[in-house]
Amino acid sequence: MSMTVEERKATNKALIDEVLKAYPEKMAKRRAKHLGTYEEGKPDCGVKSNIKSLPGVMTIRGCAYAGSKGVVWGPIKDMIHISHGPVGCGQYSWAARRNYYIGVTGVDTFVTMQFTSDFQEKDIVFGGDKKLEKIVDEIQELFPLNKGISVQSEC
Repeated sequence: MSMTVEERKATNKALIDEVLKAYPEKMAKRRAKHLGTYEEGKPDCGVKSNIKSLPGVMTIRGCAYAGSKGVVWGPIKDMIHISHGPVGCGQYSWAARRNYYIGVTGVDTFVTMQFTSDFQEKDIVFGGDKKLEKIVDEIQELFPLNKGISVQSEC
């Protein structure tokens, strides 16, 4: 038997309240800004997203790069997405949305492949544009059926 909207709303609120009870009062008040439920007719769930994350349980937010790589460009499977930064960030983001695609890897879908310029600190001084140009040229040569290339800058 399915719940009504009001029952679901009350259940979700009760779960959030239960989680917040585990925290000291001051921390619970701060943490509450990171939790919310969707309500019909409201534009969003009310969670504040442009505030500093709090380390610990119930803070599941990535950086702007992770959002770009996973949410914005992740669903686009026929393009190649370059992580313009250190290998670590690209590897972290690689796990996102790999299981929902149809196609032949390297031919018409590239989501399970990770491309990175391995941009490092020294490249800030000496120019990372050479690395980026090289990787774009290699991609075009190795994967001519790609429908485009996106470049996501890492911090």
